[in-house]
Amino acid sequence: MTESIGFIGLGAMGLGMAANLVKGGHEVHGYDPSPARREEAAAAGIHLAASPLEAARASSGVVLSVVRDAAQTREVLLGEDGVSRAGKPLTAVVASTLDPSTMRALAGELDGHGVTAVDATMSGGPWGAEEGTLTLMVSAPAALFERLRPLLDLMGANIFHVGERVGTAQAAKLAVQLTFGVNMMGVFEAIRLVDEFGVDEDQLMSMLSVSVGGSWVVDNWRRVKPWWEHYVPGEDLDILLKDMRSVQREADAGGFPMPVTALAFQLMRHVWPAWAALRAADEGGPRA
Repeated sequence: MTESIGFIGLGAMGLGMAANLVKGGHEVHGYDPSPARREEAAAAGIHLAASPLEAARASSGVVLSVVRDAAQTREVLLGEDGVSRAGKPLTAVVASTLDPSTMRALAGELDGHGVTAVDATMSGGPWGAEEGTLTLMVSAPAALFERLRPLLDLMGANIFHVGERVGTAQAAKLAVQLTFGVNMMGVFEAIRLVDEFGVDEDQLMSMLSVSVGGSWVVDNWRRVKPWWEHYVPGEDLDILLKDMRSVQREADAGGFPMPVTALAFQLMRHVWPAWAALRAADEGGPRA
């Protein structure tokens, strides 16, 4: 069934996802404030909307939000020109990674506007978004999940229905992120060890990949390493730090210990090559 879909956020992840919906035969009405992103979106066959509200009104009932953080998510969903002001029943699918508690609070507010919130968190990077091979973790009532499934299948190759209560998928995504972050720090320390003894880094990765040290980080080291060598505030490394900070907030609120996550987070911020830039960001620049 062909649908008209509202799509908010056409950045590194959103553009590829929206383009795959277009390739799947759907009409996508997309919003992004960046002129460059809007130009790319138009070239991909996406109808440009002037605001999140316009994108929502043009939809037949489903709007996806793929923006960076909780503040942006709140603005595009509940702001003056937000989705919630469309004046009709909608399903808002939030693909951004938020605190589970924040997601549940947003869902409660949206419900008061006739908007049903679903979290459909994602993993797989921009390349996965472009190729339609993302891993998507979704929490929604079973009937709503089945209604959304054809759209999800166009954007992801691995779809997990992790629960019916909103916010559950956010917890699942944070679990993925903390595992990624902890594993990445382990790989860095492995490199530090073998560097002292003259073992080639590429050879180490080959050994790790066929041993108990294997992981996604090892297999994709050439994608991960530039995050540290060419740190850009607000991009991949800062997004991971944002998510690991969310894990710590949830752990603090719930009273359960996450010491390995806390240590990995501090190592990322203060020990490795990007520490100076990250510290500068904490003192007044872009926040992770």
